[in-house]
Amino acid sequence: MKLNKVLSAVVLASAALATTSANAAFVIGGLSFTGFFQDQAALTNLPTSMVSLLTAFNVKPTANVGGDTGSFSGASGAGTATDFNITSVPQQMFTEDGFSFQILGWGPVVSGAMNCTTLQCVDTIAFSGVGEVTGNGFQATGFTMSWSAQGSCNESTTTAGQCAIGSGTASYSASISATGSEPTRVPEPASLALVGLALAGVALARKAKKA
Repeated sequence: MKLNKVLSAVVLASAALATTSANAAFVIGGLSFTGFFQDQAALTNLPTSMVSLLTAFNVKPTANVGGDTGSFSGASGAGTATDFNITSVPQQMFTEDGFSFQILGWGPVVSGAMNCTTLQCVDTIAFSGVGEVTGNGFQATGFTMSWSAQGSCNESTTTAGQCAIGSGTASYSASISATGSEPTRVPEPASLALVGLALAGVALARKAKKA
């Protein structure tokens, strides 16, 4: 009898937790993160490119947060940024005031090759993403993100179109908007490959049946 009471209590507690989770609100609102790359070593394609050819981004852990609205109101200040690579998911991107932002899928990359005028050189890179924001008692919520970076340097006085040694720097800006709904789950490449094989198998089976 005592065991049955204990089991009943556990079941009720689990049901209560599930109900609380199901009733939690989705995140609604937006915010932005801005910051800088770590140092010269982070710009691996110098002296002919700073950010436009990067796939791995080595950023400083401290990020400035602003433009906070909705559920993020009051989050302005300092957040945390994480190094990331646009060839894989999922990856942690930012944390701020109890919220955690994880990227689940990358959009297409748009790069601007290095251009030098009046002894100053710049290049750019930009892409979008979808992800999941969690924390502060909210239900896991999807978000969309636009991320861009710009590199700048002094042009070499001896080789036109290249950065002078030690002059390259880069900054980034990320704008995030919570969707107010469940995260978009992006299939991993391996999963997509399996789906493709399954569809091919179905097609072959239908072809064999017709024959």
